[in-house]
Amino acid sequence: MSDYFYGWYFRCQGKEGSIAVIPAVHISAKRESCSIQIITESGSWNKVFPFRQFRINRGKRIMQIGENLFSAKGIRLNLETEGLQISGILQFGKLAEPKYDIMGPFRYIPGLECRHAVYSMRHSVDGELKVNGESRCFRNGKGYMEGDSGSSFPEKYAWTQHFLGDGSLMLAAAMIPLGPICFTGTVCILYQKGREYRFSTYLGATVQKIGNGELFIRQGKYCLRVRFPRESGNVLRAPQNGKMTRRIRESVSCHAEYTMLCGDRIVFKTVTDKAAFEYETKEEENENISNRSRKDKREIFKRRCHRIQ
Repeated sequence: MSDYFYGWYFRCQGKEGSIAVIPAVHISAKRESCSIQIITESGSWNKVFPFRQFRINRGKRIMQIGENLFSAKGIRLNLETEGLQISGILQFGKLAEPKYDIMGPFRYIPGLECRHAVYSMRHSVDGELKVNGESRCFRNGKGYMEGDSGSSFPEKYAWTQHFLGDGSLMLAAAMIPLGPICFTGTVCILYQKGREYRFSTYLGATVQKIGNGELFIRQGKYCLRVRFPRESGNVLRAPQNGKMTRRIRESVSCHAEYTMLCGDRIVFKTVTDKAAFEYETKEEENENISNRSRKDKREIFKRRCHRIQ
């Protein structure tokens, strides 16, 4: 198999701060390797391991890279790289899994460059990590878990996740190459008090704006607008044709404003300094995407998107 990546994303938030952990395997025609990325408020680090140190049981959702273990029940870290020493164990409570696959019917489309998965919208996190000699405790903290696989991250996209008082919100929008066209798709889950509210392209949601510090989607009479910093976050590696050569930005805890409207009525509005954001957007194309003609989309595809090999 060539030009392939598979990875999980864990976000843990406690009173002493937030951390994101990304274990992944990446395969290209010239190289096979695996890696662990760590992101905190103060920086980001990447540790590459030989491919032979990678083990996975996808059915039981267990992954091991070197001495580091990742599962639906928790993570165990013990690694050292330039500028980072981290070790410890975090235990997870019961995962709040989505009612069905976040990709919906799109999961059956062959050849997509990236497939997204959400494993838990919210779960408890307990344990302790030592980060460069400093202890970071998580007592009844909050956790989120998702994953991605394919050949490359989208050329243009934005993603955010935020823990609400009694729930969690995840929203992503991306330009998706599909055969001769390129369209902008979106998926979103609002999880509150054990109930799930979903917005997605396959349910009629459209992306009204992505870029210039704003992500705005509409589905029926509902609108969801997120404003986030245009220049923020730590540099993160991302896959391009199976190789971790892309440079994107992610903030594990940043300022953001979330507003949901039903018609002219505000359903909820939240301003926080603890949102997670990851993005790569080209600001020169920030006009209303949903109103572009198919011809325009073809032109954008030729200029901006990678044709699926």
